[in-house]
Amino acid sequence: MTKPSITQSQKRFQESVGSLFSKSDRIPKNTCLFLKSSTDVGVIRNGGRNGARFAPQSFISTFKKFAQNQTMSQLAFFDIEVSSTVEEEADFHAAQKKESARIASAIASHHGSRIVHIGGGHDHIYPLLIAASEGYKKVIVINIDAHADTRTDENFHSGTPFRQFAREFNGEFNLYQIGLHPFANTFSTLTTLEKGKMEVLWMSDLNETNLVTFFNKIEKDISENTLVIFSLDADALSGNEVPGVSAVNPAGLTRAQLLTIWKKYHALNKEHLPVIGIYELNPIYDTLASVSMRTLASFIFETF
Repeated sequence: MTKPSITQSQKRFQESVGSLFSKSDRIPKNTCLFLKSSTDVGVIRNGGRNGARFAPQSFISTFKKFAQNQTMSQLAFFDIEVSSTVEEEADFHAAQKKESARIASAIASHHGSRIVHIGGGHDHIYPLLIAASEGYKKVIVINIDAHADTRTDENFHSGTPFRQFAREFNGEFNLYQIGLHPFANTFSTLTTLEKGKMEVLWMSDLNETNLVTFFNKIEKDISENTLVIFSLDADALSGNEVPGVSAVNPAGLTRAQLLTIWKKYHALNKEHLPVIGIYELNPIYDTLASVSMRTLASFIFETF
């Protein structure tokens, strides 16, 4: 009996990244785990625009449409929701702890996976840090952002995650910020962390020479048993290239600059697979062509 031919749409799907996403309970060795934090309560608590809760699904839907490359064709992809709007509205900090537990469980069940965390607000990096840092003596975050997100506010939100984590982490925490603007950060936000260290490469000082110097510092800071996380707040990028964010940047990074920074992260002498977080994307304010989603989904594509 002749095997029926597949349709053009079926063939395209087989050749797309979407066909690599698994619904199986069996977890192969080579995997990429997408953690979805589909809530924006933290953004709203910080006075930002709502809509970031739609970013994880929008991002992954865009990513799935891309054609496979040789590297990722050998992988299996999984996506897991880890946050809850209902929980956050009831008790924000308790919800953060529950999210952290879900992330820890997902990481444990997908041990050895490359991790891509998609928010939601930047507050979601706090539960990621709590979960991923388990067993590490030192945590380094390379944060690409217009804002330091080290506000001193007592109520936690998308502007407080790094100071919040620094206070709780028992090991050594070092935060390296790239792309900050003076107009986006108050004096209190930039005050010294009670625990940990923060260094800043301002957007106005961002050039190849200074970037190399900055990453040389980071490389020397990496010791045995160090977790090194790449965090991207999407509003670090120029509003011309990425308009669909919680707070549009009038003088941000280009996609090309972002990719240069990523390559320097990827080259660092760390012991674990990449751990990447992308936050503050907002599809409500994107263009009809979904340029913001396509820009950052294609960036993640190029990191494989």
